[in-house]
Amino acid sequence: MKTLLLSAVIGTCLLGATAHAAIITPINQDPAGKGLNDPTLRAPEGGNPGKTVGEQRRIVYQFAADLWGAVLQSDVETFVGASFQDLACTATGGTLGSAGASWIATTPPTATELGMIYHAPLANALNGSRITISSAGTDITSRFNNNLGGSNPDGTPCMTGSGWYYGLDGKAPDDRVSFLDVVMHEIGHGLGFSGFVGYTTGRLGERIGIPQYYGYSDVYTENAFDNLSGKRFTEASMTNALRATSIKTRGAPAWNGATTRAQTPLWLDPAVVLSVNGSSVVTQFFGTASFGPPATPANFAGAVAIANDGTGADTADACEVIPAGSLSGKVAYINRGGCAFEIKAANAQAAGAVAAIIGNVASSGDPGTAPGMAEDPSVNATIPTLSVNLADANLIKAAAQAGTALTASLGEVAGRYAGADASGRPLLYAPAVVASGSTFSHFESVLIPDALMEPANSPNTDAGRMVDLTLAAFVDEGWSLNAGTARIGSCDTGVKLFKNPGLIAGANVQAQDRLCRTTANGNRALYLRCMNDTAASLRAINMISTVEQAGIRTCAAKVTSP
Repeated sequence: MKTLLLSAVIGTCLLGATAHAAIITPINQDPAGKGLNDPTLRAPEGGNPGKTVGEQRRIVYQFAADLWGAVLQSDVETFVGASFQDLACTATGGTLGSAGASWIATTPPTATELGMIYHAPLANALNGSRITISSAGTDITSRFNNNLGGSNPDGTPCMTGSGWYYGLDGKAPDDRVSFLDVVMHEIGHGLGFSGFVGYTTGRLGERIGIPQYYGYSDVYTENAFDNLSGKRFTEASMTNALRATSIKTRGAPAWNGATTRAQTPLWLDPAVVLSVNGSSVVTQFFGTASFGPPATPANFAGAVAIANDGTGADTADACEVIPAGSLSGKVAYINRGGCAFEIKAANAQAAGAVAAIIGNVASSGDPGTAPGMAEDPSVNATIPTLSVNLADANLIKAAAQAGTALTASLGEVAGRYAGADASGRPLLYAPAVVASGSTFSHFESVLIPDALMEPANSPNTDAGRMVDLTLAAFVDEGWSLNAGTARIGSCDTGVKLFKNPGLIAGANVQAQDRLCRTTANGNRALYLRCMNDTAASLRAINMISTVEQAGIRTCAAKVTSP
């Protein structure tokens, strides 16, 4: 990673109205016959006309680059290195991609301000001219899993039953992963969605890896707030120890940028929390089960009783038959461990429970997490079941042992948003066990709807048309956005490049225009059909009006030589 010292004037060099749309150019770093150059034949899918695996991958990458470029302003071209590599992967999970700035720029500390770190593309944009470039000729470096759905080099399976989907239509099948979503996510990291706080020490700037810049803040961390201490991450009284604790505590770190906070109510659903009255448990961080009905406010409510099967070292693990009627009409509390989650729920159900809470235990590999709960083919539990982490489990058990009457409920909280704190700040990802490369540099996994910059890929995102709160976060960091409308040649379609929060219909139109011209290869009829299909698909999901649909078709019709 190369660093250069910028003049402190960078803070006053924000782009004005005359700045151009950003040009983001993919740099193919794969060897012949591999990755982005894979010659394996593949049928076109989801609006991607490529005829080989490599061609489809290149088309997706260019499409993503065009989307981000349409909505961001910069007079400096951004070069994004891309390659397919053997990333960490098992039969059940793995790394889909990774990315970051190829180099950073800094401004020195002053008497009143910390030194500041800027991701390469933003540094160039703010400077108004190119500062430097990496030895590889890139500003962002990105890598993608070469073995998804197949085998790792050692022969072990990599996410069995999965695979990449190269469509551009946001309709990836359940068993495949949208490559477009992952590319948009990874470029997002390189554009600025990552922080450099040390995972273990909490020291600012440490993850840059250059001691000279330890103690510097960065444009991402500058927007972080800690709910445990009630302090911004960069306040003078915010110690390294407080930061280190925050980034390992679910619900503690949150995004404090004003633009993002203003858009939170526009994007996030009302918060649904699990409350256990009589204890202090009120949490959005509960786990859900793959078995039984989904838990809802209507079916998840009642007095809480600790399950007791009377057998073994842990009588509350519900791994054995529980006395009939002992849990009648109750929400059963059960300890994790000893047997499958669904067996526990089925035993509680047989004893009369109407719902179950399974609490994590200290001996698990991830006690700070509310575990997801897989089904078990040997039983069929039909009561709603949720889980809580060890800290919440201990609070519930302590209150019960003290003789406190406990009641559990699931419900919306007025004025709160799913994945945000009480002040409307979207939460940042902070698992109890650090996830290298993911901790702190993502939105929390409990945002509803799912967000593009969450740590795990979601089938519910559609990055070709919406990037949710990510654009707002970029504005908080210093990016300027293109507030104009999509153009086809010199013709104004009337479709805004973006609408808050992060709906990018106009950017999609411009990216499709480029792709349609390439695909048509001079055939005007094919071009018009391609653009008319684009307009129709956006209208079908209500992202544009009938007037805007007509504007796209009118402008496309003016193209005489695609």
